[in-house]
Amino acid sequence: MAAIDAQGYYIGIDGGGTRSTLLIDFEDGGAPICVQGGPLNICSVPQREAGASLEKLFRQAADAVRARGGQRCKGIGAGVAGAADPRTIPFFRESIGRIFPGIPLTVETDAAAALYGAHLDREGIVLVSGTGSSCFGGKGGRFHLAGGGGHIIDDGGSGYAIGRDILSAVLKALDKRIPPTLLSEAVQKQYGIASRGDIIAFVYDPHTRKDAIAACAPLITAACQAGDQAALEIARNAAEHLFEIASAVVTVLELPQGPIAYTGSVLKKEPYVRKFLKEKLDTGWGNMVYYEAKADAAAGAVLMARWAAAGGSL
Repeated sequence: MAAIDAQGYYIGIDGGGTRSTLLIDFEDGGAPICVQGGPLNICSVPQREAGASLEKLFRQAADAVRARGGQRCKGIGAGVAGAADPRTIPFFRESIGRIFPGIPLTVETDAAAALYGAHLDREGIVLVSGTGSSCFGGKGGRFHLAGGGGHIIDDGGSGYAIGRDILSAVLKALDKRIPPTLLSEAVQKQYGIASRGDIIAFVYDPHTRKDAIAACAPLITAACQAGDQAALEIARNAAEHLFEIASAVVTVLELPQGPIAYTGSVLKKEPYVRKFLKEKLDTGWGNMVYYEAKADAAAGAVLMARWAAAGGSL
């Protein structure tokens, strides 16, 4: 694919394990353009699939830039999931460099992009809970990451973990291990799952991706509002896990007052998880400054692009 021949814009990429976002930010002050795409985490999907998703994003970006009259790309920043895997950053450097040869490029973890977007700065802490979960912070050029180890061994408090716990609670209720829960009716209504066999078949079907399980997470809100004990326990458990990873970053970076910015679908949309987490932070850290992220990881990746173009200075 040929590089985009354009002038005066920066590209930021938030490459997640479920979906990806490409943001085009124009120097002339024109409205940014946002393009959505498929997963880019090569730990979760084959490299060929991730590469195809990346190329599709850039094709859409090329069309959008041409529709605006054509400008030149000044820099690219990419925050990508799975960056702890030694294959990830070289893969994206090579893939993006092939499409945009000679354009200043920086590739970091998606947690770093989330931090930059959350505070519009390189310092502070960002707590992320979407399909997965992680906490990342920076202070005085030092950085620390907690969580983000993937859904098999980590990602407590994430949408996946909450969805898994919902399905587990429904299974336990069917087995009479716990009292009946409103989550059973909610799961049946959304997925047609009514028996323990249905649950097991759904969870262990090789075609069931982690985002399908994470899609159960919003079901806890109505159940919590109704006082359902299983749902409230799941929400408290999620908050406990998120507090654990946040506390690790606070301690290592010596930032007892934060600030912590939160982002991701769980913390933005699930009020009970957010409420229980705030209670934990208030108890554990007292005067912690805690607020919703100022911007998303794609905007943070644009800052990375500007940084790359400026030779390393935000």
